[in-house]
Amino acid sequence: MRNIRYAARILLKNPLFATVSILTIALGVGANTAIFSLVNAVLLRPFPFPEPERLVFVWEETSMFGLKDSVVAMGNYMDWRERNHVFQQMGALEQKRYVVTGTGEALRVEGSVVTASLFHILGVQPSIGRPFRDEEDQPGTAKVVILSDGFWRRAFGGDENVVGRSLVLNEERYEIVGVMPPRFRFPDNGNELWAPVGTAYRPRDFTDRGKHNSIVVARLAPGVSLERANEEIHTIALRQQQEYPATNRTVAAFVAPMRDHFVRETRSMLLILLAAVGFVLLIACANIANLLLARAAGRRREIGIRLAVGSNRLQLMRQLLTESVLLALCGCMVGFPIALWSLGFLDKLVPDGIAGLTSISVDLRVLGFTLAVSLFTGVVCGLAPILQALEVDIHQVLKPGGAREAPGGRGLQRTLVITEVALAFVLTISAGLMIQTLARMRAVDTGFRTDHILSVRTASAGRKYREASGRAAFYDGILQRVTALPGVVSAGFSNGVPIAFKGWVNGFTIEGQPDLGGDTVTNANYRIVTPGFLNTLGVPLRDGRAIDLHDSADAPPVALINEAMRRKFWPNESPIGKRFRFGSDEPWIAVVGVVGSMRAGLDMDPKAELYLPAAQAPQLAAWLVVRTSGDPSRLAAGVRQAIREVDPDSPIVDVSTMEEILDREVSSQRVNAILFGVFAAVALVLACVGIYGVLGYVVSRRTHEIGIRMALGARPFEVLRNVLGQGIALGVAGVSIGMAAAFGATHALSSLLFGITPTDPATFASVASLLLAIVVAGSYLPARKAMRMDPIQALREE
Repeated sequence: MRNIRYAARILLKNPLFATVSILTIALGVGANTAIFSLVNAVLLRPFPFPEPERLVFVWEETSMFGLKDSVVAMGNYMDWRERNHVFQQMGALEQKRYVVTGTGEALRVEGSVVTASLFHILGVQPSIGRPFRDEEDQPGTAKVVILSDGFWRRAFGGDENVVGRSLVLNEERYEIVGVMPPRFRFPDNGNELWAPVGTAYRPRDFTDRGKHNSIVVARLAPGVSLERANEEIHTIALRQQQEYPATNRTVAAFVAPMRDHFVRETRSMLLILLAAVGFVLLIACANIANLLLARAAGRRREIGIRLAVGSNRLQLMRQLLTESVLLALCGCMVGFPIALWSLGFLDKLVPDGIAGLTSISVDLRVLGFTLAVSLFTGVVCGLAPILQALEVDIHQVLKPGGAREAPGGRGLQRTLVITEVALAFVLTISAGLMIQTLARMRAVDTGFRTDHILSVRTASAGRKYREASGRAAFYDGILQRVTALPGVVSAGFSNGVPIAFKGWVNGFTIEGQPDLGGDTVTNANYRIVTPGFLNTLGVPLRDGRAIDLHDSADAPPVALINEAMRRKFWPNESPIGKRFRFGSDEPWIAVVGVVGSMRAGLDMDPKAELYLPAAQAPQLAAWLVVRTSGDPSRLAAGVRQAIREVDPDSPIVDVSTMEEILDREVSSQRVNAILFGVFAAVALVLACVGIYGVLGYVVSRRTHEIGIRMALGARPFEVLRNVLGQGIALGVAGVSIGMAAAFGATHALSSLLFGITPTDPATFASVASLLLAIVVAGSYLPARKAMRMDPIQALREE
């Protein structure tokens, strides 16, 4: 306690030093706490289920489609359930979309049809009402549904008497039998309701091995390892390949921990962020160590006197360590609120699949990590001045001028500064690569015009759209009203807007080319479009004609293809007039035109894609795009009203401008760029402060020497060059080491980059120039102070 009181007095007498040190530590500790909170939520915190380590997914591996983690055919699941001896229980679910009517404005909600065993496997029961019964798995069962807590509160105001009431889903009435606990969302955060498989499946669906739609969840039996479960499910899959060669010849199966499926793509990015923020902490530690070294050098006479009057070196070490740990704990108290403030921003990095199962928050693990990081910082920062204190020669420092003449750990200070610059270089290179990735993705040529476009997604469904006449009335009624709005240039419908919707893939047979052989796969993305859709997006017609009103349901089937599809399937001939079909019993479809290729995603090359007239397609295309002459967002209300006038029960799922869609597409890249940019900015500031602190200390220790040099005729410019040269030498050494380290470190970013290599020469050169400029800036003020020194005053210094 005496050491703590003395340390507090020392810090209060040096408010500038204490403030700078505490803020530096706060930045390092706060940033590390924030990122660790994210890592803890995504990778470490157990799912809120009993014994979550026993929960697994069972996936198909369908090599014929190039897929792993593939959804499962219900017939295969039924075999696994009956034949396995490694799972305590198995369940399945299929995600579905429902249109909810009768509760006010029509809504589109995400839901799932599930086996009754699912909630038992997860160990979760409804907070109100009952779970599903086994008999409700059977086809033709009564229509019942369980709601999420959030949907129950929104639709029924949290009425606890909701059990027994009804809800109209996809024009069918369901009885509500339960409400799940708060925050329970499975299999992803968007799921709002659950219905038994018996409400959606027919008897033959349970033996169907051709439709792969189900997600299979299982709980390992006690004592069963993941390896043993994989061996058994692999054996069952091999038996199915022999029993059902027509559907299962290339279908394998495997078991994976539940968390792995949700975090696989995020894990590497989180670990990279944790490493990056660790660099920030190391730079902060180096900076504080330098400040403490400089301060300890100024206290060499005090330390010598204390040793001379009886203090031992152990007591002195304990006192100095107490001071640095107290600084670190003060920095922790300032840094922790910084971490809490940033959690809302970091929440965007939680994978959608587990956003309903976990959240970024402070728990005992995070508090323990923060305390450990703070103590680590205090100990590491205190080691340098302690080592310097051990080198104090009592007789030397008590002589006049002896404290100044002692070396005072200059070599260690320079080493710390070089380390700071090297670490800052690696962080800045990483930030530069991430910023360029974001810029290059936003600058990608999408193949269509993105300006002045409003996208409106509806979820119309029901019996009235099962006939071509009902779909045509929907298109015509809305398009007539929308195109009549002031400021509308054109409009059209599709089953999906590029970028927001990646497209559906379908296989087909080309007339005269039944088997292309080799590695060529005869499938392509396909979109359903009304005549005005491609024109609204500004997609150019390259050959033939566009889809028009003559391509009705009674007209011969036709299609447009893009240039990527022409190059892939008709590279040396005109595709106009060529025919293909989707199945042996389906009609032939003639190619009547070729349009430019659009990207389905900003990081995806254009794929083979075909466009079918909406009038000839069996499903409704409910995604409207509108080109405007002004700000598209101002027409959102008018477009909404037009849709409601045609179909009041058609829920409007999303209204966005194309620019907003593009921004959402690069949201993860933007978050990465911001985080790395912040880390790099902090690192650069700390490196600049480190250079300034070391040179300032050097100048103060060399006051007597510089005074003598100037008295003997040294010119101010020579003094400036000498001091500035020391700073530049430190910067060059740090940049050189950092460049070598960055060549290896940036390869870890490869999976996060787009349009740029991890060792891009231009980025390395520009970052090196920036860092050296910062080093010069940090060196200039101490050098300028030395240049303006008064020789007479300097020679009077003891």
